[in-house]
Amino acid sequence: MEQTTAKASPADLIRDQDPRLKRDAQDVLDLVDSLGRGLDRIRSQQARAAGLRLPVYSLLSIVNSAGTTGITVSDAAYRLGVRPQALSGIAAELQEAGFLEREKDPTDGRARRLIITAAGVERLELGGGLRDKLLSEVLHQVPSPNVARLVLSKLDNALQRAIA
Repeated sequence: MEQTTAKASPADLIRDQDPRLKRDAQDVLDLVDSLGRGLDRIRSQQARAAGLRLPVYSLLSIVNSAGTTGITVSDAAYRLGVRPQALSGIAAELQEAGFLEREKDPTDGRARRLIITAAGVERLELGGGLRDKLLSEVLHQVPSPNVARLVLSKLDNALQRAIA
C-alpha cells in the first residue's frame, strides 16, 4: 500500500523552524517595514519640496524613472498599486501643468504612454536634494550596494510569492 504524505502548509513550516530563525526572520521583516515607513516620509518631504501633492509627485517620479520612452498608464498604475482609472485625473493635472505628455503607445494603439517633459524634470529636481542625501547615506552606510540589491531583491521576490 502506497503512503502519501501531505504537503506541509507554510504555517506548519514556520512552526517547525528553530525559534531563533523565526525571530531573526521577524526582525528582517520589521526592518523592511521600518525602511518602507522611512521612504514614505522622504517621499512626502520631496513632494512638499516640489510643491506637489504626494500622489501627483509619485506618478511624476515613476514616469521620470521610465526614461525617454515613458511608461504606459497601466504599468504606472501597477507600480503605484492603483487601478489605471485612478490615474486619469492625476495624469490630466500633470499634463495641464506641462509636466508630462500623453501619447499613443506605438506598440498598442489602445494604450497611452506617459512621458515626462523638461518642466516635469525641473519640478522633480526641487525635491531632489533629499534623494541625493539619501543616496549619499546609502553609499556611506552600505559596504556593498550589490549585496544589498541582491538581498532586497530576494525579499521582494518573497513578498511577491507570499501575496500571489
